[in-house]
Amino acid sequence: MSAIFRQYTFDDSFQQVFISPKFLKEYQIALTFATDYDDNDAATNGVFRPTWDQTKVTPEAIERFKRNHPGVSIKVYITIGNRRNHRPFHPLDTSSWIQNATESLTAIIKNKDYNLQIDGIDVLYEGIDASPSDFTECVGNVIKNLKESGTITEASISPSFGLNRDFYFKLYSSLPLLIDYVDYQFQNEVAPVFAPNVLVGLFEKLVKGFYPRCKVFAGYSAENEDWGSLSPIVFFLGGMDILKKRKGIGISIHYHNYYQEASHDE
Repeated sequence: MSAIFRQYTFDDSFQQVFISPKFLKEYQIALTFATDYDDNDAATNGVFRPTWDQTKVTPEAIERFKRNHPGVSIKVYITIGNRRNHRPFHPLDTSSWIQNATESLTAIIKNKDYNLQIDGIDVLYEGIDASPSDFTECVGNVIKNLKESGTITEASISPSFGLNRDFYFKLYSSLPLLIDYVDYQFQNEVAPVFAPNVLVGLFEKLVKGFYPRCKVFAGYSAENEDWGSLSPIVFFLGGMDILKKRKGIGISIHYHNYYQEASHDE
């Protein structure tokens, strides 16, 4: 088994994780979040800013992590979006949102003072206050602009049950060649996932009805309040089945540290 693992993180806790090239071919660090809201929770219409800890997520920390794991490809993503309903996707004007988002994300990625090597962006909105067509137009054009300019080389989307069909699948269908991965968040199912075989069944329905198997991650949140919908042991057992038998390409985990560190920003 040689898979991709993604960690959503606010800080440099990825340095504490043991990874082995025997099991992993790639480790993705997904920084949460770049947001287009100010400190007073006012929407800035696509002008994104980083909210992860830039004193801990440094070029030196990333390079040290890469040196310590020479047999595994290490990539860094910027995740744009939100958790639950806080700071939802809410463009004030679609055309200016696209322009502002393209320019502000490019500035974050190419910031010479910060100098962090970014490989891609991930789109993880759990709250959307807009129509499916506006979401598709805005986010799709930003992904297209960033890829065509060479600012990023990869892009992923991270849907969950309530938003998948109308929003994320519509977005994916509009530019399937430009979206490299789909990191589906299984902790947000309409009913709790109480058994590994239920998780595997949901994964099979997802790849049969929506996305290519070769692009789909099984996503999971290790935040305590999400354990009631998907426990760690169920995800571990179901996830191993998905990776070993179902030809899933990877898994992702949200760790506790982000929610503890970012509580001031919620």
